[in-house]
This record gives sequence, structure tokens and C-alpha cells, in this order.
Amino acid sequence: MSSIKTLARSLFAPLLTPLERGDQPYHYPPKARLILWVVGILFLGLSIGLAVFLPAGTDVAFLVPVSIFGLVGLFAVIIAWLGSERAIAKVWGNR
Repeated sequence: MSSIKTLARSLFAPLLTPLERGDQPYHYPPKARLILWVVGILFLGLSIGLAVFLPAGTDVAFLVPVSIFGLVGLFAVIIAWLGSERAIAKVWGNR
């Protein structure tokens, strides 16, 4: 029986594979995963907060920053949860 993390890794494989590819050395700081979690949650919170407090009758173009913040937050949370040390180092640009 597969775990939820294994199932999620197979579902998000197109996102994880390019970040985990390579054999060059990388530097993985100890707090990198924690910081990525915090950044992802902050971006998701900002996105949800903007969407909730959106005044009625506002232009639809206001949803562009809401969706961008949401996608960045979702990306960060997925990589922090499922990514290897190499993937997290690539997100931070440490190669």
C-alpha cells in the first residue's frame, strides 16, 4: 500500500523531476526547507486574504495578483513537502 506522500510525488512528478535532475554538487542549508514552508504559507495566506477581502464589484483583473501569489505559494509548499534536498537547493539557487 502506497503512502500519501508517494502518491503525491507521482502526481507532482512533472514539477519535481526538473528540480531533482542533475549530478553536480549543491549546497543545502539546514533551514532551507523550513524557510520554504514559511514563504509558501505566507504567499498562500496573502492570496487567500486578498481573495476574501476583495470588495464586491471589483474589476476581474484584480484576480491576476491573487492567482500569481497563490501559485507561488502552492509551488513553495509542494516543493517544501515533497522535494528532495537537491530540489530545495535549486529553488534557492544554491548549486
